[in-house]
Amino acid sequence: MTQSRSGAEVLLEILETEHVRYIFGNPGTTELPLMDALAGDSRFHYVLALHESVAAGMADGYAQATGRPSFVNLHTAAGLGNAMGNLSNSRATGTPMVVTAGQQDQRHLMAEPFLSGNLTGMADGLVKSAQEVHRVADLGPALRRAFHDAASPPTGPVFISIPMDILQDLGVPPAPAPSRIEWRTVPAMLPDLASSILAAPRAGFAVIAGDEVARSGAVDALVSVAERLGCPVYGPPMHSSLVFPTAHPLWAGPLAPDADQMRAELTRFSAVLLIGSRGFMTFGYQDTWPVPPGLRLLHLSPAAGDLGRTYPTSLGLVGDPRATLEALLPLLSGVDETQAAELIETARARSADRLARLTRQASEARPDELGRMHPLPAVQAALAALPPETVVVDEAVTSDPYVRALHAVRRPGRFLYSRGGGLGWGLPAAMGVSLGRDREPVVAVLGDGSFLYSPQALWTAVRENLPVVSVVLNNRGYLILRRFLAGMRGPAAEATPCVGMDITEPSVDLAAIARGLGARAVRVDRLAEVGQAVREALADGLPTVLDVQVAAPPLG
Repeated sequence: MTQSRSGAEVLLEILETEHVRYIFGNPGTTELPLMDALAGDSRFHYVLALHESVAAGMADGYAQATGRPSFVNLHTAAGLGNAMGNLSNSRATGTPMVVTAGQQDQRHLMAEPFLSGNLTGMADGLVKSAQEVHRVADLGPALRRAFHDAASPPTGPVFISIPMDILQDLGVPPAPAPSRIEWRTVPAMLPDLASSILAAPRAGFAVIAGDEVARSGAVDALVSVAERLGCPVYGPPMHSSLVFPTAHPLWAGPLAPDADQMRAELTRFSAVLLIGSRGFMTFGYQDTWPVPPGLRLLHLSPAAGDLGRTYPTSLGLVGDPRATLEALLPLLSGVDETQAAELIETARARSADRLARLTRQASEARPDELGRMHPLPAVQAALAALPPETVVVDEAVTSDPYVRALHAVRRPGRFLYSRGGGLGWGLPAAMGVSLGRDREPVVAVLGDGSFLYSPQALWTAVRENLPVVSVVLNNRGYLILRRFLAGMRGPAAEATPCVGMDITEPSVDLAAIARGLGARAVRVDRLAEVGQAVREALADGLPTVLDVQVAAPPLG
C-alpha cells in the first residue's frame, strides 16, 4: 500500500529532484504547512528575508550565479505585491525562478477572506506564466512544469499560487520524474552564417553579445571567435552580465542606450552579429532608428521569438550560443591571421586610449565646495582595491558607466546588473550571488537611493554570515532624475531642492541603519580613504556597508 503524503511533502520532493538547496522567503499563515514539513529536514536551508522584495532579489542573484532556477516562497497577495518590483527586474533580465505564493484555503475563497486575492492576475504581467493549483494531484506536475518553463528559452520567472489546503491535503499525488532536455542545439544553416561573416570586410564586422552568451556559458567560445576574426565585441545597452572579458582588448564596451549614439557607432560596420535578445534597447524615445540603413544584421538566439521581432534580420538562426559558436569556429578557418592580429593590436591601442582618457578624467576631477569626492575617482579607487576577478554587483545607476568601464576581469560571472531598472535589487542580489558561489566575497556598488529600497537585506546578510561589501556612493538624492530633468530645460531644473529628488532634510545616516541591523559600517569622507576601507572590509569577511560621501556633479 502506497503511503499517503501531504502536498507540502510532494513540494519538497520536487525541490530535491530539481537540485534546490535554498528556499528564499518570508512566511505567513498560508505557508505554515510547508514550514512544518521543513522542520528537521536537512535537505533545504530556508533563507529568511524581512521583506519579500529581498527574498525575490536574493533568488535572482542566486539563479544568475548558479545558472539554475531558484525557488521563492511568498505569502498571499500582500507578499506577492511586495515582491513585484524585483520580479519585474527578473522578468526583464530573464532570470529563471520558480515563485510560489500561498493562497487561502479554497473552501472559503468564496467569502473573500483576509489576505486572499487574484494572485495569478497580479503576477501575470511579471512572469512567463502564472497558474493556481486546485487539486493536490496537480501540485507535482505544476511544479515540475514551472521548473521546466523557467529554464526554457527565453528563460524567466514562473509563478504558482498554492492554496493552503493543497499543502495540507493527504493523498498519493503523482510527482513526475525530472526530464533530461538538451538545449545545446546548433542551427542547420550555420555554413550560411559563416559565409555571411566572411563576406563582410574584416574591419567592418562586429559582434553584439547579449546576456544569453553568459547564460549559455559561451563567453570562452565567443573569445575564440572574436580573436579568430579580430572583431570588436559590444554588449547591448544596460546588459546584465559579463558577456565578454572586460580586460580583453576586443571588448568595446556596451552600446549607449541612446538611439542617436547607437546609430553613429554602428555606422562603422557593414555587418553585425547579434547574439541573444534586445540588442538595441534605448532609454527614452528618440525619432531615430538605432540600426543604420544598409547594416547587414545577423542574429543568433536560443529563442525563435527574438528573431526579426523588431529589427529586420538578414539571417536569423535559432540555436544555443555556446554550441553554435563552438561549431562556427572551424568554419572561419579561412580568415587572414595576420590581418586579425593587426586588428587586435589596433583594438588594444584603442582600449588603452579609452582607459587613459578615463584615468585622466579621474585625476582631474575635484571635490565639491564641501570636500565631497567626485564619484569617478571614488569608483576607480574602490575597484582598484579589489582582488583580481572579484564579483561586482552593480546598481550604482548614475555611476554605472564608471563601474562598467573600470571593472576589468576575464572570468565569466564576475559582473551582474539588472536591466529591469527597478531599485532595491542590488544588495539582495549580491547576497544571492554569494550564496550561489559557496559564500564567495561579493562587492555591491550601489547608489544611496538604491540602498534605501532594501536596507533590511542586511539583517539576512548578517544572519547568513555573507561576506558582502556594499560600497554606497552617497550623493543624497536621485541624481539620474535630476540629469534628465536638466535635459528637459524646464523651470524645475534650476529649483533647489528639486521636487521629490533630494534625500535631505532630514539626511539619512546609512552607517547607523547598517549597524542597527547588525552589519559593520564605515563612513568614508575622503578619496584617500576609499581603497583602504574596501580592503579592510573584504579582509574582515563580514557584511559591511561603506557610506562613501560623493558630490553631485554639475548637471550642465
